[in-house]
Amino acid sequence: MGIFGGAFNPPHYGHLRTALEVKELWQLDHLLWIPSGGHPFKPTWQLAATAHRLQMTQLAITTEPSFAICPIEAEKPGIAYTVDTLTELTRRFPLADLVFILGADLFEELHKWKQWQELDRLAALCVLTRPGCEAFLHTTPAAEFYSPVTVEGALQRPPEQGRKGCFLQPVTGFAIRSRDIRALVAQERSIRFLTPDPVIQYIHQHKLYLKRDE
Repeated sequence: MGIFGGAFNPPHYGHLRTALEVKELWQLDHLLWIPSGGHPFKPTWQLAATAHRLQMTQLAITTEPSFAICPIEAEKPGIAYTVDTLTELTRRFPLADLVFILGADLFEELHKWKQWQELDRLAALCVLTRPGCEAFLHTTPAAEFYSPVTVEGALQRPPEQGRKGCFLQPVTGFAIRSRDIRALVAQERSIRFLTPDPVIQYIHQHKLYLKRDE
């Protein structure tokens, strides 16, 4: 089971394509999307309300039956930490092999997360990479601890050995960032073809992101 967390502020085609590529390569039956609630590194003013981000994410994934929304962090009061989320998910799905998806930018700061050294005990860590970033990733504190290998290393193991560890997965590069989408909305410019139409309609209906990020 894939676990894809993030602010999704808003979700876009880069998120969707990445999730699909991970699901197919790891041969996952399901992939849970987990919009963040209280965030330890992002100030509240940068985020649309949690309810809005949950609804936009649901609208974004609705055409892919293997994708599902999970409000575990959104419903938690205060800050939601990944180690706590994965611990709870292992309790809820004791027979599932969890694959936690994180971008290269998050892996760079992983050593700042709560109990980050415990994460691969709870799930395989699938670090998304793009051309030119792998060499840099190997110099980060998290890489020194986890010694990530290519994702093929996990997939070639016999099932009884499990898939725990840290793995690098190349994905299609999309020059789409949620921050840029928010800036375009603030400038009253089109965001068509950057995110699914139902998400665009929701943003306009609820007048989200009209104030530009500072």
